[in-house]
Amino acid sequence: MCAESSASPANWQADVHDKVAIVTDSIAQIPADLVKKYGIHIIPYRVTVKETTYTDGVDLSVDELYKRMRLEKGMRLMTTAPSVGLFCRTFGDCREEGARKVLYIGVSGQLSGAVNSATAASRMIFTDFGALQIKIYDSRMATIAQGFLALEAARMASQGADIEEIIAHINEERKHVGFIAGFETLEYLARGGRIGKAAYLLSDAIKVVPLVSLNDEGEVIPITKVFGHQKMMTEMIHYVRERALKSSRLTVAIMHADTPEWAEKLRQMTIDQLHPDEIFITDFTPVMVAHTGPGIIGMAYHFHL
Repeated sequence: MCAESSASPANWQADVHDKVAIVTDSIAQIPADLVKKYGIHIIPYRVTVKETTYTDGVDLSVDELYKRMRLEKGMRLMTTAPSVGLFCRTFGDCREEGARKVLYIGVSGQLSGAVNSATAASRMIFTDFGALQIKIYDSRMATIAQGFLALEAARMASQGADIEEIIAHINEERKHVGFIAGFETLEYLARGGRIGKAAYLLSDAIKVVPLVSLNDEGEVIPITKVFGHQKMMTEMIHYVRERALKSSRLTVAIMHADTPEWAEKLRQMTIDQLHPDEIFITDFTPVMVAHTGPGIIGMAYHFHL
């Protein structure tokens, strides 16, 4: 949720028509053409592979990375949230481009410290830019489910909506977005201590596929366990159908990490069974795959009543 507007002086009254810049992070997985269309600022995470550090979405090929993860067993990835300095520079760029208000829509604070860094940056940047109003919004989401909220905000901003209107709107829209994902293996979760080694070995041995999502507080929660990918995809479609049952418009994103065949199959099943108004396939960001491993597949949704 919205944390604060810490870079605005108490006695400053902004014109309601002041330009609002929308900022989010690379975990939001927003397609590049939409980023460009709406002028969204993307704060990148960093991924370290062995001794080389890459910038997510800039100089890191996801296809190459996921293939390496499959071939080089035991390869570890380190992820780094955006720094306070990077947030300061980005907020400053927004100001230079004519924005007088900035809304950062971040990944769940339960999963990353990015929201804290953004909050610290918003406090610091007031010294340099004075009447730049910055608000920090914890989406309590991840993947393109978070991205759907940033896109809604950017569309409203492009139409001249004020920052308070935008926040009120995405507070409501947050009830209409979500995602579900399944893992090919629990090896990477076991490495990170998120499950026990015995549980990982047992699940892999009997081909159990765990399905997870995020709760209202932005924490990872188990949904169910199924046997095999076909059942997994059927369960995902059921999950989305239950939530979007009364929707008038449905957008679905099929997300994957080095599983294009499964992604295409899930896309076709979704078209046949849910009849979405819009559907596309996107890659999971390496920042998430570092903790889950390649082979993850998922569905994100955004519906309108």
